[in-house]
Amino acid sequence: MKRREFMVLGGTASLLVASGTSWAADKWPSKSGVVISAYPPGGTSDIITRLVADVLSAKFGQQFVVENHAGAAGALAGGRLARAAPDGYTIMVSGSAPIAANKVVQKNLAYDPQVDFTPITIVAESPALMTASANAPAQSLPELIAYAKENPGKVNIGNPGAGTKGHIAAAIIGQMAGVEINHIPYKGSPPLLTDLLGGHIHYALDAPSNYLPHVRDAKIRGLAVTSLTRASEMPDVPTVAEQGFKDYNQTLWFGAVGPKDMPAEIVEAIHGAIKEWTDMPATKEKLKSLGLSPVANTPDEMRASIQQEIESIRPLVEAGLVQPT
Repeated sequence: MKRREFMVLGGTASLLVASGTSWAADKWPSKSGVVISAYPPGGTSDIITRLVADVLSAKFGQQFVVENHAGAAGALAGGRLARAAPDGYTIMVSGSAPIAANKVVQKNLAYDPQVDFTPITIVAESPALMTASANAPAQSLPELIAYAKENPGKVNIGNPGAGTKGHIAAAIIGQMAGVEINHIPYKGSPPLLTDLLGGHIHYALDAPSNYLPHVRDAKIRGLAVTSLTRASEMPDVPTVAEQGFKDYNQTLWFGAVGPKDMPAEIVEAIHGAIKEWTDMPATKEKLKSLGLSPVANTPDEMRASIQQEIESIRPLVEAGLVQPT
């Protein structure tokens, strides 16, 4: 079968499909589909959602339209997906909160991500990035911990939503340091970044892509990345582990899921399209520019990651370090 590659960069897609067709072309998709975005436009999660929608549109010759259902730390989007028909015409791409963490950090969640979703793949991952505004009282992580010890209850760290990796990563830092941190949830990354740039909040812990240009321009300061090694796009920003938190390692991921009982052959087709895209050198460079690394793991591997994420957060909730909302 003759096949030519396709590319999706910056929302522009081109595709030349194989001259021979498979069951997917004959049966699915035969109409347009929806890719749910769990956060507002402009944040890392939404960027990845739109890239995936472009990939699917190009690969299968039907338009996959992005629908934003922001709010309640992704729970609105998760509920929308849980109610969708499992026919492959509605999927969701988001960070881990609505796919995993919400199960333990939200009291009255209208769905169970381990029951009501079908894992497809983790698309990409990255460290989280802790940043400080220009007027922040501490300009390094050790200084921040010292300030928190001297000023109990006065350190506020913003995150893009309750249960997001930014929230969890900050809670673990507070636990390890023995300091009190106030977690301030926002409705996605764009409003958090706006407040950080304006000095209305002093610290943020979030996916790096939106923050990188402002760190490079010295409008905000990068305090730490949460992976074990420094990020190639931020070589001057030390890791949390380097700054007195031995073995600290928290990465965030962005994944694709469908409603429960989604046919295995459609899951395989979507996974295959995403993996083909993430294997392309141009895609790897695009993701790298956003501070991300491609993953495209199997549905079973994603299922295990969801379980691991939930079990890593549960002790924080039981210890009162993360308060269910």
